[in-house]
Amino acid sequence: MGSPLRSDDQAGLVLCDLLSQKGVNCVKCEYGLENCVDVIIEEKPEKIIIFDAALFNGGRPGDVIHLEDLDALRSVNLLTTHNIPIKLLLDVVEKFTPLREIHIIGIYPKNLDVGTSISSEVLRTINSLANGIVECFEKTKRYPHGE
Repeated sequence: MGSPLRSDDQAGLVLCDLLSQKGVNCVKCEYGLENCVDVIIEEKPEKIIIFDAALFNGGRPGDVIHLEDLDALRSVNLLTTHNIPIKLLLDVVEKFTPLREIHIIGIYPKNLDVGTSISSEVLRTINSLANGIVECFEKTKRYPHGE
């Protein structure tokens, strides 16, 4: 998720582009999750990982927070441009899909000004996450039964 016109707020979008180039199925949600709930429901996912810029206590540019529980959203401010709470949107997705696992990855931004450049700290994190996710998926394919 993110806005392509707010500097580091586009972190999730850029990460989605990188993952798509590496063969990972991604849904790019510009300007908020509500803009792609229908696409997510059509995909019928069992697992979702949401990436977005996020402000959280003690964070520095490029830092990452991982939320596995939607109740943990109370402790972090996801920087989305939507007005509908993310928890409500994910409740809708859960109702219409076999979804059983949700992960939210927040990347602490350095700059949220209008612009299209991403800070070096956030870009480094995006690349690291993309590589780690691809590596994880490759291991899963090689060891489908957890061997």
